[in-house]
Amino acid sequence: MKKIHWLIFTGILILVISGLFLYQKVTDDTYKGMTIIPEDHEDIPLFKGLEPREHDYVIGGDHWVDVYDFYLKELPEQGWALEFEGSALDDSEPDNDWGGFHSGWRKNGFDGELYISAYYNQHDDQTEVMFDKTRIYN
Repeated sequence: MKKIHWLIFTGILILVISGLFLYQKVTDDTYKGMTIIPEDHEDIPLFKGLEPREHDYVIGGDHWVDVYDFYLKELPEQGWALEFEGSALDDSEPDNDWGGFHSGWRKNGFDGELYISAYYNQHDDQTEVMFDKTRIYN
């Protein structure tokens, strides 16, 4: 009789743990606000250390220049062509105290334009990177 109680208890425990795991997977909204997820595309590398967070990716510290250099080097190697870019590195005005960049990329076979931007959030001491896919209508 004691053995049956332990089997029932173990079975219920497994069901509860499985249910919690399934609930977490179903309600996971990590990528909910994203128009494109780099991990789903072999030709869009992800800068090491970036972690997804609903509508953007974050990494602790001020790394926007490293992210900027990474994508300027890596995306052309994956067949992407730079359409436009701008960064705080181009801004010599001392009153403009911002740290970040924005860029637009195109590639044959990709339906739209890939937009990547990043900036350093001083308040949270983290770099926030956003990937966006825009459709191009002819």
